[in-house]
Amino acid sequence: MNKKRSRERSRRTQIRLHPVTEQRIAKMVVRVLKKNGGGTPQVPAPLPGAAPSLPGPPVAAETETVPSEQPAAAPTVLAELDEARKPPGPVDTKQMKVLVRSLLSEDSHWHTEQSILDGLRLVTQAAAPVKHLYNLPAGLTAIPFDLLLVLGNPDANFFDELRDPVLSGSPVKAVWLADAAAPAEQLPSIADAFDLVFTQNINHIPLYRYMGCRQIVYLPFAADPSVYFPKTVNIAYQSDILFIGNADPRTREMFAGMKPLLADKKVFAMGLGWRPEDGVTCVRPLADIQEYYNGATVIIYAQPEPGQVLAIGACGGFLLAENDPNLYEYMRPDEDIVIFRSAGDLQEKLGYYWDRPELMRYVSTNALYGSKYRNSCLQMVLKLLHLAARR
Repeated sequence: MNKKRSRERSRRTQIRLHPVTEQRIAKMVVRVLKKNGGGTPQVPAPLPGAAPSLPGPPVAAETETVPSEQPAAAPTVLAELDEARKPPGPVDTKQMKVLVRSLLSEDSHWHTEQSILDGLRLVTQAAAPVKHLYNLPAGLTAIPFDLLLVLGNPDANFFDELRDPVLSGSPVKAVWLADAAAPAEQLPSIADAFDLVFTQNINHIPLYRYMGCRQIVYLPFAADPSVYFPKTVNIAYQSDILFIGNADPRTREMFAGMKPLLADKKVFAMGLGWRPEDGVTCVRPLADIQEYYNGATVIIYAQPEPGQVLAIGACGGFLLAENDPNLYEYMRPDEDIVIFRSAGDLQEKLGYYWDRPELMRYVSTNALYGSKYRNSCLQMVLKLLHLAARR
């Protein structure tokens, strides 16, 4: 009985390798020993149970292939695939020249326009703003601009502005739209005139693509650091909770779920339809919206607007925002923003973070850091320039 088991065990432990596999293992051992300074050892004897090697000259390990596994044409195909996968080379923005035309409304976006121009001047060879694109001075028409950048509101009259300007060379034409609230109106004209369309709202991309825009990129305006920054505010702007959003059945459902948490708290509501009997103090956001951001312990934002999300981060605010596709490109959930998906989810997360002020400080500090570096106007401008240079 014991002899029979011994024979079965010995049969199970025998290893039979193909001669080519044996040669590969031997060559690999030689290479490893050479690499480790072990000299040139003798080729090991065949493994127990292995078939004898086939006659003929040895095959170099570096060139050894199995025909059935790797056809002769495979190296060329793999090389082409590797070349295609290589990331594009670096872009030297300091060699770029940019012509900028702004159609933004001066009352609400003059800070944005100036910040973009300042960023462009820092990282390009030249950034020239113009008041119109027709009848340009001769000095500008002779410059070989690499990029024509138009900043525009959704209702801007692009048709009159974009009669082909007389420019030297063939600059890439791009438009950066202030379209967070509503899509642009003159989409056929925009699609015909521009190589690149930058939008403030990722939800507009399917419509723009359908209307013929060639390349659309989600790129929100950065928060203006001269307006949005951490500071101590007057007690009139201070609140435990600032709720941003219009009063409708959905938001009222959110409030109904939070009533136990709001009982002893000072709550401001910023939006349409709120009444004092809702248990909130109604505030009207005008020029002092940044004061309310700085004065709130927690900000709850229903249907958040990307630009205001970045502005809240620039003030160092702790933000609970309703789930939206715009939040994921430039914000990091649970790192510099907290996202809720339902009234119950909001109630749970508000209670959780309210009892853990150190976590609220962690999130708000990350948001402030991101607004200064990762999502600054300079970084947004650099992303725009890199995309334009690779057209």
